[in-house]
Amino acid sequence: MSAALRRLIAEDAVPHLLSNEVPMWRKFIFAGAPAALTASVLIAVSLAGAEAKTDFKGNFRSLDTNRDGVVDRAELVADMTYQIAQADIPRACKGTQWEERWTATPEKLADGHMEFYDANGDGEVTLKEYIASFERQRANDFVDADTDNSGFVTLSELEAAYRLDEAKVSAKCRAAIGMQSAAKAPDILEFLDADGDGHVSLREFVDH
Repeated sequence: MSAALRRLIAEDAVPHLLSNEVPMWRKFIFAGAPAALTASVLIAVSLAGAEAKTDFKGNFRSLDTNRDGVVDRAELVADMTYQIAQADIPRACKGTQWEERWTATPEKLADGHMEFYDANGDGEVTLKEYIASFERQRANDFVDADTDNSGFVTLSELEAAYRLDEAKVSAKCRAAIGMQSAAKAPDILEFLDADGDGHVSLREFVDH
């Protein structure tokens, strides 16, 4: 990772999002439930999103059931208990990390959420932390995809990033749950490339 990108991620990529709707790829097909069993699972599915805007405030409020302005572990456990009960694991996803996620306990998934969101480690998640956690992950995804450290993600780099994901979640499983694949990379690049210059900057990547 280049030093310039590290600085940009630390100083610029995170703290600008507090609107009602913030453009961002969804982690999975359910916005607002992005935490994973481990950091590696988070990274593996980070490019799986659709062309959607995420209502961060609405998602945060749905987690903050007692309306005290923060989300604690108990609320995350309750949410994950509900999510697991609703999860429908397609036959094509048996034995993949997708199935591994949904066969974990609510407590383990909640702990993954808390680790992902809770930047200061106080056991409570604020709206600012909630939004910033997604932005940090998007910025980290950009650095991972920008393999030549040029400061831009090209079509070939985006396709390669998706192929790495596909090695972890099979094409059949991805199709069954609506995850994107390398075949969609041209469309996704066009969606991200706001200025139409043929490649994606960190700001363009993080802002979608």
